[in-house]
Amino acid sequence: MKLYTAAVYTNEYVPGMHSPIRWDVLNEHERNIVSNLPNILESYHYVWKDKYVKGMREDGAKIFLDSGAFSAYTLGVKIHLPTYVDYIKRNMDIFRVEDGVLMVAVLDGIGDPLETYRNQLTMEALGVKPMPCFHAGEDERYLEWYIQNYDYISLGGMVGSSTKQLILWLDRVWDKYLVDGSGRPRLKVHGFGITSIPIMERYPWWSCDSSSWIQAGSFGSIVTPEFGPIAISDKSPQRHDAGMHLSTLTPAEQDKVLQALEKAGFTYERLSTVYQSRMAYNLWAYGVINAMMNAANDYNHFQAHNQELF
Repeated sequence: MKLYTAAVYTNEYVPGMHSPIRWDVLNEHERNIVSNLPNILESYHYVWKDKYVKGMREDGAKIFLDSGAFSAYTLGVKIHLPTYVDYIKRNMDIFRVEDGVLMVAVLDGIGDPLETYRNQLTMEALGVKPMPCFHAGEDERYLEWYIQNYDYISLGGMVGSSTKQLILWLDRVWDKYLVDGSGRPRLKVHGFGITSIPIMERYPWWSCDSSSWIQAGSFGSIVTPEFGPIAISDKSPQRHDAGMHLSTLTPAEQDKVLQALEKAGFTYERLSTVYQSRMAYNLWAYGVINAMMNAANDYNHFQAHNQELF
């Protein structure tokens, strides 16, 4: 399973963006991490501006492009399909192609599966074959059609749902449509906007994307591969609560965490005071977590009744 880190260019942590408040603050070790991220997803809604295209091109990036229709919708902005297609055609060199599949998402019709379906066909007629997307709660006849006609599809509309709600829906969708009688995937499936590691591990995704690296860092936390999320900022309100912050863990627990940070090339002093360092750490950590998940899970098989979480 490939885990794409979302919005790295949007947040200007990469060299091509030349950000004085992001890139310039990183030390050599942190710069090496963010310069060598294998899988990046960006949203057209944010990276349509020339400065982002220039930065990606300068870095030689090959990204997975999401339309960003949901983000645009929440801000009252409409993305026009011909403009989206034109952007893709003009910048084909910055998009990943995997086994002949252009890693570009269809322009979603928010709350309207028929519009999404029509957008899929229209984009293809205009010379761009995007990855189809089926959203939670939609008429499953659309999903059946995508499965019959494509080798790589995506599932979306999951942001805002609880892990328990998602499992109820995903268990049924995977079991009924996405795996065969032996539990093996019928096709490649990408999961958009998945922040729950249990959800990433439970299903045989081909790929997922997550912005948890920046969400955690923004709230003063790091996501450690060994111990999970840990509040570490010297400004975090959790620093006053026993066991809720690195500084309030037991001495033995602190020692284990500090040793792990040192082994990864980071220090408590810098992570607690420099938010950009936390972001670099989390980008590194999610790469390690991805490798750990691949080692621990069979992403070629799914059987719902053998995987109870509750």
